[in-house]
Amino acid sequence: MSRSALKLFSIAVLWGLARPLNGQDTNHLWLNNVRVVYYQIISLRLTEAQAGLQQLHQCGTPPPVIYLLASYADFVRAMVDEQSVSIKYFHQKTERYIEALQHLSPSSPWTQYAEAEIRFQRAVLQAKTGAYFAAARQIWRVCSLLEENRRRFPHFALNQKSLAFIQAFMGALPEEFRWASTWLSGLVGSVTEGVGKLERLLAASSAEVRLFEEEIRLVIAFLRLNLLEDRQGAWQVLQCPGLDARQNPLAAYSLAVVAGRLGRNDEAIRLLEACPDGAPFYPFWQRYYLLGVLKMNRLDADADQPLRCFVRHFCGETGRWDACRKIAWYYLLHGDTLSYRMWMARIAAAKHPQTEQDRAAYYEARSEAIPNCTLLRARLLFDGGYFLRAYDILSRQPASSYSGEHYLEYVYRRARLAQALQRLNEAEYYYRQTLEYGRYSPLYYACYAALQLGVLCENARRCAEAKKYYYLCLRIRPHMYRLSLHAKAKAALARMQKKC
Repeated sequence: MSRSALKLFSIAVLWGLARPLNGQDTNHLWLNNVRVVYYQIISLRLTEAQAGLQQLHQCGTPPPVIYLLASYADFVRAMVDEQSVSIKYFHQKTERYIEALQHLSPSSPWTQYAEAEIRFQRAVLQAKTGAYFAAARQIWRVCSLLEENRRRFPHFALNQKSLAFIQAFMGALPEEFRWASTWLSGLVGSVTEGVGKLERLLAASSAEVRLFEEEIRLVIAFLRLNLLEDRQGAWQVLQCPGLDARQNPLAAYSLAVVAGRLGRNDEAIRLLEACPDGAPFYPFWQRYYLLGVLKMNRLDADADQPLRCFVRHFCGETGRWDACRKIAWYYLLHGDTLSYRMWMARIAAAKHPQTEQDRAAYYEARSEAIPNCTLLRARLLFDGGYFLRAYDILSRQPASSYSGEHYLEYVYRRARLAQALQRLNEAEYYYRQTLEYGRYSPLYYACYAALQLGVLCENARRCAEAKKYYYLCLRIRPHMYRLSLHAKAKAALARMQKKC
């Protein structure tokens, strides 16, 4: 899973707060106070939220809701800063919350649901820190709690929401992990089925769905963006008043991720530059990482500044090494090879980065291969959606000027740009060239080419060819981005079962 995918997944979890669901509950006096505290948490106003949590005890708020809110505040802090003290504090507190919930009466649907959601938070944080077995055990318990709660309270829609999200996420797991997850949870993973269930919940427009509209929209956007290759659908589903980038740094970040992937790089930069900051908000340094990436895509003269801010202040690991690589690229593009090597040396000394983007930076640093500046500029401009500028840069230099891995990258980038510019015959030609020259290369270009040839054939209703390329994508095992590319190929094959 890419770094943006992981971050969006994490943000999607942050939105998953339980709130009253039926008409009778809306008469409770504590409802407005719960909503205020909930909004403070998801907008990173954690100090205000802590004070609000103390007041909830005084207005008759059900204990499971208070425990869930408190757990969310701790979870947000641990996810955002990645400091060991925050992570340790979260696990210590959630042990107490779970123990307290298990002593409450199960006559309310909130009791088991709150425990399931808190355990799900634990699983996400455990997986993020590499404790995959512990995370799998938590997921098994989460599914058991939700299934039991669904049997006892069949009209409690939150059960279905959480199960659908888990089902979709499991459908994207690599084959070597999926069987174990299915055995542990009893769910058969399927991205398309999970998304379908979530969209049906959203379309139902019931009272509980309206209360949870932001969370469901963000989860659907995450799945459409990263697994179903539907960027426009992801952007459209996020267009609602509850996701206000001007009031909420997490909302600004989520919208900027999708806008950037849509090629709306300028808009993504505006969203991040205008999002709130300062004393009321818990520090969210990842926004500076993303802002730096987006400004690098535009080849801005000050693109290194937000990346330096991120590296200087962020205490976690996620994104740190990719940020260092982007700073190194900045120097390389400005003709300072010495500074480029200094920043890459910092990455080479890292200890086994976790995310795909950080591992890619580590792999590049250890290989000591210096990128071709023309190809690098084209790559960055392409990532920002500046396709004509990138195409013009590549067209200035003949193919004969490249050799070895640089030639492989050249034909790959020609293919991607042609596809983006809707020159589909040219795109297919260069993707085939990428497969021919890179089939046995450890680089990811051939694997991605097979995936995109499948997409081109699928869109042209050449179903047999599309399946052939998707299966070929699964057989190619590059050093980098294998998990995310294979997840997309598997999602495409599942999608095609309904088409062809």
